[in-house]
Amino acid sequence: MTRTRAALIHLTISVALAVAAALLIVFGWYTLPHFWLVGGPLLLALIVGVDVILGPLMTFIVCAPGKSRKELFFDLSLIGLLQAAALVYGLHASYTSRLVYAVYVDGVFHLVKANELGIAGVGKSKRQEFSSLPLSGPHFIGVQLPTTAKGVSDLSFYRTTGVGDFRVPEYYVPLAEVRQQMVGHGLSREVLAKRNPALLQNVDALLSKSRLKWTQVGVFPLDVLQRGTYTVVVNMDEATVLEVLSQPPK
Repeated sequence: MTRTRAALIHLTISVALAVAAALLIVFGWYTLPHFWLVGGPLLLALIVGVDVILGPLMTFIVCAPGKSRKELFFDLSLIGLLQAAALVYGLHASYTSRLVYAVYVDGVFHLVKANELGIAGVGKSKRQEFSSLPLSGPHFIGVQLPTTAKGVSDLSFYRTTGVGDFRVPEYYVPLAEVRQQMVGHGLSREVLAKRNPALLQNVDALLSKSRLKWTQVGVFPLDVLQRGTYTVVVNMDEATVLEVLSQPPK
């Protein structure tokens, strides 16, 4: 077998694996447009780069004329192991970095990744719906902050150490349970008209399409980690998210 044919066979297999990995990441663990918010394209580029480019290239290099079958078997096995290890590492990094929750606290939604939870010493959720992390997200939820002396002390500690109140599963509740807290904290139409008229037009169009009035929705900022701010439109009657708009509210 010529080195060109060997490299082409390897390339075909690698492309198939890369496509499968891309579909799993983009449409399984992540959901658009959130895939773009946590460096998903970079992770995917690293996986594809190693799997589709370096693997077949190394095969082309090692399949030199004159090598024995034993030498070729060893070289190709080593390349396969390295490529498999890189693919597993990339998939694991993507899986642990997936967005699981968008947590409402004091008028703002905060994105939470899977690897930000499960911190030692942080209270775990006692509710069944939050006992395990979702495979894809983010799921929009709220928090019920503690009122007991110990609970308030723990909350102060979490905030001081940088954990914050939105990375503590013990406080997590469905969004419907904090609906009353959300009333009056959304951005009004007048505020959006001053801060971002283009966003206001999109919200108006969304409400017209959904046949809802401004009195039935809440518009809130979504902190997209270190990439700025998006906007979340919530149906307050049902405590469900209508849409996430990739525009800042200010």
